[in-house]
Amino acid sequence: MSIHTVSYFAICFLVFVSGQSVNHCASRETCEECIQEIDCSWCIQPEFESNDTSRSPVNCHMSSDSSKWCKDKNSLVSPQMKFEVLHDKHFSNDAENPTQVRPQRVKLSLRKGQKYNLKFKFKTAANYPVDLYYIMDLSKSMEAYKDKLAALGIQLAETMRNITTNFRLGFGSFIDKTDLPFVSTVPSKLKVPCVKDNKENCASPYSFKNHMSLTINYKEFVEEVNSAKVSGNLDVPEGGLDAVMQAIVCKEKIGWRDQARHLLVFSTDAEFHIAGDGKLAGVIEPNPATCYNNDSEYLIYDYPSVSQINYVARENNVNIIFAIVKKTGYGTSAAYKSLSENIKNSNFGELDEKGGNNVISLVVDNYNKIVQSVRFTHDAPAEVDIKFSSNCKSSISDRCSNVHVGTVLDFEASIQLRECPQDGNKTRLISIRPEGISENLTIELELQCDCPCSSKSDSTFVSNAAQCNGAGDLKCGVCDCSEGRFGRMCQCDSSQSSSENVTNCIMEDSTDICSGTGTCKCGKCECNTNPNNPSERINGQFCECDNYSCKRENGLLCSGKGNCNCKKCECQAGFSGDACECDENQANCIAPGSDQICSNHGKCQCGHCECEITDNNRYSGKYCGDCTSCPAQRCEELRHCVQCQVYQSGIYEKTCKQECTAFETIVLHSLESDDIDEIKKCRIPDNDTCIINFEYYYEGDDTLIVRALDRKICPEPPNVLAWTLGVIATILIAGLILLLIWKVFTTIHDRKEYAKFEKERQKQKWGTNDNPLYKGATSTFPNPAYQRASVRFSMNRE
Repeated sequence: MSIHTVSYFAICFLVFVSGQSVNHCASRETCEECIQEIDCSWCIQPEFESNDTSRSPVNCHMSSDSSKWCKDKNSLVSPQMKFEVLHDKHFSNDAENPTQVRPQRVKLSLRKGQKYNLKFKFKTAANYPVDLYYIMDLSKSMEAYKDKLAALGIQLAETMRNITTNFRLGFGSFIDKTDLPFVSTVPSKLKVPCVKDNKENCASPYSFKNHMSLTINYKEFVEEVNSAKVSGNLDVPEGGLDAVMQAIVCKEKIGWRDQARHLLVFSTDAEFHIAGDGKLAGVIEPNPATCYNNDSEYLIYDYPSVSQINYVARENNVNIIFAIVKKTGYGTSAAYKSLSENIKNSNFGELDEKGGNNVISLVVDNYNKIVQSVRFTHDAPAEVDIKFSSNCKSSISDRCSNVHVGTVLDFEASIQLRECPQDGNKTRLISIRPEGISENLTIELELQCDCPCSSKSDSTFVSNAAQCNGAGDLKCGVCDCSEGRFGRMCQCDSSQSSSENVTNCIMEDSTDICSGTGTCKCGKCECNTNPNNPSERINGQFCECDNYSCKRENGLLCSGKGNCNCKKCECQAGFSGDACECDENQANCIAPGSDQICSNHGKCQCGHCECEITDNNRYSGKYCGDCTSCPAQRCEELRHCVQCQVYQSGIYEKTCKQECTAFETIVLHSLESDDIDEIKKCRIPDNDTCIINFEYYYEGDDTLIVRALDRKICPEPPNVLAWTLGVIATILIAGLILLLIWKVFTTIHDRKEYAKFEKERQKQKWGTNDNPLYKGATSTFPNPAYQRASVRFSMNRE
């Protein structure tokens, strides 16, 4: 095959793909269906795209090609995104009407699928008003704490006034529902439930009582608390949730101000009744979450549920602080800690058994935790998706921490219209507001889901138009046929089954009539249906679309989190992907107590961390916080809070309660954690050359637990005597060793020399008794005569 042939087929393929991209718009039969595709536009009077006049003109095309097929710009329907600022008041610290959010009101127009990034600002105002309402359990067991609270009233007010000069304080109490089995219904007990020393010192039981609405008169608070009498009931759980509900929803009775932070402090030493417990007294009517006019109404309705408390607290910007009396051997604290975890923007703390002297510090600490954290929420409907981001250094998607008064924070709200609503209402009012503050940014959102040409008031609209054979209305350039009539010009009726003029039933670049999934009747496709499953539908101008061929995840079409439209998933807000399998909530990628996405060592994809791998380091774990080839990242992050909480040292020594709110370090005498999986151990050098030992892990994957050794590991001071004796001993030992070495070497050397001497001596050639160099002191001369005589004697013998 030649290169030219390959190039030809490649060009044909590109042309085919291009045609396919156009067809996804061409299949939209009405103007409303067309403009709900973000890249499609509708033309009321389109022009033919080819010389084939047997085909009907297509009204819906790609927006990028609108100039080619819709010459008359007045006929083009392609809504554009619009944005307008309606109200933008400057920041102010006005005590009665402060401004902390800019702008305050905007108008936005969006098509389906369009996204707009709305920028806005937030600045914490100084002296922002604070309303604090104290609800106390006045059952008999709380009598001692009541007296302590009264004594702390003035001090609490003065402490809060140091934070803001615009402070109000209120007081209420609760017992329980006045019916069996909650309280005794004996008439005498209903009047005086408890008698001590033959004195009637108890008030009649009640559900909730507002003793003092919010006021600046702090002395009145002390008087009301002192004068309030305790009462009695039968069972251990109390009706605390009833009191919390009434304190929140009875805004006028309590005196909550719109422009103020609302703190609700709740104190008790007993657990609480929840929804369903009312059946014990024959009460089955659910709690309506409304303000009661009298005490008898408490007996009509059940206790509120936890979800109801969570909802009304969030809607009314009330931050609940559960100040629970700590008692050894009771599970009350654990119950309220769990309750706090299920109520948004609530906090939990324990009061000491000596009478609650830490009430003030508990309130102030929780107040600082609230005001130093800014988080934005919205009330957008399901069809509108809103995500937040900010420029603050310590941010968790839509939350900023360690916010200081006067600091201007830049936020961005990404707004996207996921789908057009079915209720016909094309306008939405959306409120974006910081939690705990009544100020908000209001968005007038106009949903561009309808075409103006569909209205009877439009100049192009014609009723019973001649182009439609008098059997339909001409809307946006196409016929909207009356019942029983169909066809592009309403020329056919329901009894007609002719298959003539099938050209208009064949999609471009295809040879199948109605995509093989329908029948061509009077030039228009009638799509097949599945009698076994009526929910499965085939639609489109050429029956090319269906609602069941989309991708599945875990056996669910579009993961159960979206709608299948023309073989493509249209995901619900907060989900994306071909099968809507991706959860876009980045909060799932942030470790508890942290403010970093994937610990700054990965990306959040589909609600899960994809950790980075570099040449030197390899990160892993749910939040990319583990690294086998590098130091534990969270050790350094947590060290400062551990230092101040356990050892009262470090950079947070004076601001520990304000800076370290994500966890409370557990102090232990020894760290033995073999029974806990995936625990991280940390050994960090301290400033004074000591080592601090602590460990951390996650409980239930979302609760950070930090445990530290109760002491630092510090080097002991040197022992001078030991060091001196050691040096002397070292010198002596070294000397002995050197002496021994010298002795060994000299011995070896002597033995070698002696051996050499012995070897040389054995090589000598003279006797051992004669010394050739020796000359004696006498001389010897031989006697010649004596020699001859000897010779003669020898000869004679022969």
